[in-house]
Amino acid sequence: MNDSATGGLEALHRLHVRLQDVRDALARGPRQVEIRKRQVSAREDELKNLEAQLKQLRMAVDGKSLQLKSNEAKITDLRAKLNAASSNREYDILRSQIDADSMANSVLEDEILEGLEKVDGKQQELGRKKVELDLARKEQERVAGEVAAAEAGLRQDLERLEAEVKQAEVGLPGTVMESYRRLVQAHGPGALAAVRGGVCTACNMSLLPQSRVELNSGKTVLCKSCGRLLYVSAGA
Repeated sequence: MNDSATGGLEALHRLHVRLQDVRDALARGPRQVEIRKRQVSAREDELKNLEAQLKQLRMAVDGKSLQLKSNEAKITDLRAKLNAASSNREYDILRSQIDADSMANSVLEDEILEGLEKVDGKQQELGRKKVELDLARKEQERVAGEVAAAEAGLRQDLERLEAEVKQAEVGLPGTVMESYRRLVQAHGPGALAAVRGGVCTACNMSLLPQSRVELNSGKTVLCKSCGRLLYVSAGA
């Protein structure tokens, strides 16, 4: 293949690679923003769940505290009745009730203390999650800003490279254009492949002798194995 043909296809291949890089960058930006949005949403859900758990813990502690106060009032009433007991049997019954309620209060006090410790731990966890949410929101804003700032330049690069590719395609023979279009649609930059040492770099298969002769004589050659449009790399 002559130098101008080789250089033309190699240049076209490089343009396709650069064009794909720009397209990937444009597609990657919104994906990165979406990932950050999902991370923020996940942090918000965690925070809501923790707030609900904290509310339930507080309600449980408040309920036990009310029960404790009620039991204490009951014990006070029982002690008053104990002092006025008219018989040993009545005295023993009241004494047993007071002892049972006192034991129940002791258990309630332990449960209340345990509940308060859980509330404190959940409050600390909630504080950490709020910090994490704030950081996630700031990260989302940072990434969104960077993506927005880069988009205009990437759009310009996209338009320029698309125009350069179209211009470079003018040099392709009409007989190969249909195959070329199909290959580009299927493989993007991989529509073209360099030949090094008589081997197609797309599929690593050696070219047939006839294909090598045609390629070296300047003809347009498609790889018999993978169908790529071939060129001899200038660095080969």
